[in-house]
Amino acid sequence: MKSMSKADNVEDLKKTIAAQKGAIVAEFKGLTVKEITSLRKKLREVNAEFRVVKNTLISLAAKESEFSQLDEYFKGPTAVAFSYGDPVALAKAMKTFATASPAKIKLKAGYLDGKALSAKDVEALAEVPSREVLLGRMVGSLAAPLTRLVLVLSGPQRKLVYALDSIRSQKSA
Repeated sequence: MKSMSKADNVEDLKKTIAAQKGAIVAEFKGLTVKEITSLRKKLREVNAEFRVVKNTLISLAAKESEFSQLDEYFKGPTAVAFSYGDPVALAKAMKTFATASPAKIKLKAGYLDGKALSAKDVEALAEVPSREVLLGRMVGSLAAPLTRLVLVLSGPQRKLVYALDSIRSQKSA
C-alpha cells in the first residue's frame, strides 16, 4: 500500500470533515493495537470511524471550515472519531470505551451541527436515548390522546353491552 503525501492526507481529511455528522476529539496514550482495533470495530457498527491524526494536518484540513473551532484541542496525541450516522451512538461508544480505560483515552471535545462541544457536553450527549427510543416515545405521546378518546367514546356502548348481558343472564336464571 502506497503511503499518502501530506497534501493528500489534508485533502482526505477535508472530505471526511465535510461528510461527517458529528465528531469527537480524544487524547490517547498507551492503547494497544488490539484495543484500537476493538474500538474501530465498535465504531464501524454505528457508522463511524476512528482516526489517529497529526495535529498539523487536521488543523490545516479544518482551517477553512467551522471544524476549526476545535483547533485548540489538537495538541498531544490526538485521535478523531467521525460519525456518518447517529452522533449520539458515536458519543455512547466513545464514552463507554473511555470509561473502560480512563488512563488510555480521554475525551477532549466534540463537534455537532456546526458547534464545538466540551468534554462534559459530549458525555451529556452520550446520555441521550437513541434515535429509535426517542421516535418511539414521540409516537407513544401522539397515540396516547387518541387511545384515550377511543376509550371514552366506546364507554357508553360497553356499558350498554354489560347491561344487556346482565338482563340476559337474569332472564335465563
